Amino acid sequence: MERRTIGWVPGVLIVLLVLMPATATAQAPTVIVSNYTVTPAVLMPGDEGTITVVLASTASPATGSPLEIRLDGGTGGTNTSAETPENAYIENVLLNGEGVKVLIGSFQEIGEIGPGQSFPLTFQIRAPGEEGLYFPEVWVRVRDGADVRYPIPVNVNSAYALIKKPALRVERTVPASVDPGDPFNVTLTIYNEGQASASDVFVSVNATSGGITPKNSENYYIAELRPGGESVLNLTFETDTNAPLGLTPVLVTVDYRNADRTAFQQVATVGIPIIGRAEMGIASIRTEPSRITAGDQVDLTVRIENTGTADAGSVRATIEDLSLPGSKEAFLGTIEPGNDGPAVFALQADREGEFPYTLTIQYTDDYGAHTTEQALSMTVAESDALPFFAAVAAILIVAVVAAVFWYRRRKEE
Repeated sequence: MERRTIGWVPGVLIVLLVLMPATATAQAPTVIVSNYTVTPAVLMPGDEGTITVVLASTASPATGSPLEIRLDGGTGGTNTSAETPENAYIENVLLNGEGVKVLIGSFQEIGEIGPGQSFPLTFQIRAPGEEGLYFPEVWVRVRDGADVRYPIPVNVNSAYALIKKPALRVERTVPASVDPGDPFNVTLTIYNEGQASASDVFVSVNATSGGITPKNSENYYIAELRPGGESVLNLTFETDTNAPLGLTPVLVTVDYRNADRTAFQQVATVGIPIIGRAEMGIASIRTEPSRITAGDQVDLTVRIENTGTADAGSVRATIEDLSLPGSKEAFLGTIEPGNDGPAVFALQADREGEFPYTLTIQYTDDYGAHTTEQALSMTVAESDALPFFAAVAAILIVAVVAAVFWYRRRKEE
């Protein structure tokens, strides 16, 4: 087993180089190791521990980039919504021990990482039997991009202390859903889980969609964030009624400095779920004939409109409590926002009177199934006898004329 120790001055220089962020030399998108954590910070010979590295894309975030809810230092896998040429595909990540026993240190076909995205990987290690500073390397292979090799300092009960550094992590609290046109709040909590203070912390909030605009400041300054400390930012946003539905990214960029004034940057993507809500109402009511009298066949047409911000699906209209016979149910299907559809009912006005009824509209949207009711009434007038009498009179007149004509002709004969 190889033991690696270093002298004081060269050791400090190597450690300083190690702690500087890795950079990409190729123009094609690749990744960098934006942060790492060794747990515990100092291992005893033969102890087991973990190394967690955070891989971040080198591509600059831009409006319309694929959305992924991932915060630097967070947990869980990545979830990219669409492929773009700016994504970097990570084929595998390995941890080369360099004297440290690697228990779990291989990840294959990890997948794509887009602009502004990052995710953590955790390796399990066992410290060697001899004390000293060891530098296992993280090897990252990127398809069509620059491969990455990054040494991680591991202190095995060494007298040489590593330079302590901050480690910032961003957590966010967002509403479960936001209806276009409604304001909403987002809470950002910035934790320092490192062993040193972070100074001159600048937090920049950038909404990538014109449908979302910040109501308060977009930039925040924190003079110092001590180890174990946290800072809470309460943000308020407004949405446009025409905001596109779906997850809309809000980028949070955190710039800060280490104890030796080295600059670091982290980018977190906060996904805002814009989910529209359908609202159903009555646009117009028409009957044929327009004046209903007892005995008429009536076509009742009710135009139902969607005044909401999302599609209304499985729209069904039903007439209830109407004491006239006929068809009392109509299926309209899907009605898009700003559109309407006809619900047609065929009724028989078998008697006169005032007939109240309830129009019930059932529909679904992303929030589930809904029902709305509207109280209406139909007036059936008394049957008009004038046309009947006019018809009888006409028949009598024709009969009289015919009789007179017949009488005259008979007399002439």
